[in-house]
Amino acid sequence: MKLASFTISGAFAAFRDPSLTSNQTVQYIPSKSAVVGILGAMVGIQRSASLTKPYGEDYVAFFNKIKIGIKLQSKPSKVTFFTNHRSLKEPKTKPYKTELVENPKYEIYVNADNDTLGKISNTIKSNQFKYSPYLGHAYCPAIVENLQMLETRSAKPVGRNTQCVVLDPSETYDDKFNFYIEQDTDDGSVIVERHIHHFYKESKLDGRVLKHWIPVDGADFAIEKYSDTDLTEFYELGDHVICMY
Repeated sequence: MKLASFTISGAFAAFRDPSLTSNQTVQYIPSKSAVVGILGAMVGIQRSASLTKPYGEDYVAFFNKIKIGIKLQSKPSKVTFFTNHRSLKEPKTKPYKTELVENPKYEIYVNADNDTLGKISNTIKSNQFKYSPYLGHAYCPAIVENLQMLETRSAKPVGRNTQCVVLDPSETYDDKFNFYIEQDTDDGSVIVERHIHHFYKESKLDGRVLKHWIPVDGADFAIEKYSDTDLTEFYELGDHVICMY
């Protein structure tokens, strides 16, 4: 099995929490939809050409071919500022909070069929993007580099360590999922974010809000229990595993 990996970084990232409509609260990592959108922009796959249809057939087909994994390589840090906006209901301005992630850097892993993987890797290798990649917003341009093709194989996650984001498919009180820090790790920690996780189901994109466990500061985490699910796959990378979703 081959995976493509590359790093993507920038001065700022603005992956917004879609549940908020006024104040802009951002998340530390991109959702799968955001990553596939970045990949699609680089190779020239438009999300949609219609104002009434959010996802076109080409984008849905592209999305269906791809599983991604994420490793946060930068320290989690946000900057907050306020901007004045005029309300349509009231003739006065009102301050709204805006957040940005500072100096983000991610390692992205991509699993797809050979043609799609080849198109993505050739685009990155040549640095010839159809649309410029950015991190959540056009004022957050991204640098894409360090392309690698990795030889790997599937693995069972239980009892294995990871430094990558792990998608938690369990429900709130499901005890079949457990994530714990190794006793000999001094600095590492974990952030938990809830993202809308889109996936392909019955010939269309569906979505659920799921927890994403994010190791930070070089943490090495072990997966003690994990629910079986068709949303994720795990692959070996040296002594660790990558969660692909």
